Amino acid sequence: MTSLRIENANIIDPERGTIAPGTIQIRAGKLTAVDETEVDATVDAGGAYAAPGFIDMHTHVFSHPLFSTNRLEADRIGVRQGVTAVVDAGSSGAGTIDAFPQFVHDTQSTKVFAFVNIGSPGIPGIQGGHASRPELCDLPGVVRAIERHDWIVGVKVLASSSHTGSFGLEAVKLARKAAEVTGKPLMLHIGNAPPIIDDVLALLRPGDIVTHTFHGKVGGILGFKNRVIEPFRDAVERGVFVDVGHGRSSFSFRVCQEALAQGIPVHSISSDLHQGNVDRYAVSLARTMTKLRALGMSLLETVQAVTSTPARILDLDGFGSLTVGSNGHISLFEEVDDPLDVEDAEGNKLTAPQRIATTGVVIDGIYHPRTATL
Repeated sequence: MTSLRIENANIIDPERGTIAPGTIQIRAGKLTAVDETEVDATVDAGGAYAAPGFIDMHTHVFSHPLFSTNRLEADRIGVRQGVTAVVDAGSSGAGTIDAFPQFVHDTQSTKVFAFVNIGSPGIPGIQGGHASRPELCDLPGVVRAIERHDWIVGVKVLASSSHTGSFGLEAVKLARKAAEVTGKPLMLHIGNAPPIIDDVLALLRPGDIVTHTFHGKVGGILGFKNRVIEPFRDAVERGVFVDVGHGRSSFSFRVCQEALAQGIPVHSISSDLHQGNVDRYAVSLARTMTKLRALGMSLLETVQAVTSTPARILDLDGFGSLTVGSNGHISLFEEVDDPLDVEDAEGNKLTAPQRIATTGVVIDGIYHPRTATL
């Protein structure tokens, strides 16, 4: 199949900020102007929304046999859940990244990109943490990996005692240098201190990313009397991006609601999906989007946070756009008036008045119905 037309859709253009009924046409994997010529296949959207293909910029899909107990196959949370592209957030480091094409790209239909972890092995859960000691952090190896692979979008570092112990701040400095040398963004995982959040935020530059932003642990972005701390506000004002990174223990309704009320933006909505949270807590990118809608984000803001904004943050050419010539990646979804009880990563619940439900996805001009649970 080389051409496809999507009819009867409500098209969301996140770059223009518009929602309007219309038709989308794709030929040879690229968006084209709609014309009267015959196409190979037609999809009737039935009034569903059509948007640039969703991008989940924090997942764990490096399903290498050594790490199979924690990782998911990309298609399980990508094409089967109506998501075009996923980004593996540091499951592999310089010592394992070369196996990524064999165990991910060659076996999956979902588009997959990756952050390379400053910790040489990545995140296999080795004793003592993957970047907890100098010998585990490979600055030259990370730089060379980025030089070899154009699908690596940045550098990942986990700045929390759970993962890097007392070496956390030094690991962040090494990751910062790798990002600087290669011109790539740094994705910073924040969690339990040490290191102190103030110290790691000070190392971030415009274009870098904070993930797990709204975790509920002590020492996060909320300070005394639940006020957003100034070092975090300063980081956002100088151009650091705010990513959700829901995960199993890293998203709190209370923290997110307080931050939104105080003017903190959500630049990207991501799930941090892995085997430990795909059946509960995070579940899907659509479920995470539903939670942010319930907390007050508009539909357009929510779609921008999984399309045009992550595409811009990660410099994904041809993604996140509906302009002619862009990649033929489309997510189809509905916002169903069906109240849904959802929970954060701490087990707290709220009722979302509506839920986002993908119905299908187009990747490279080929339509796939959504088949996995949301």
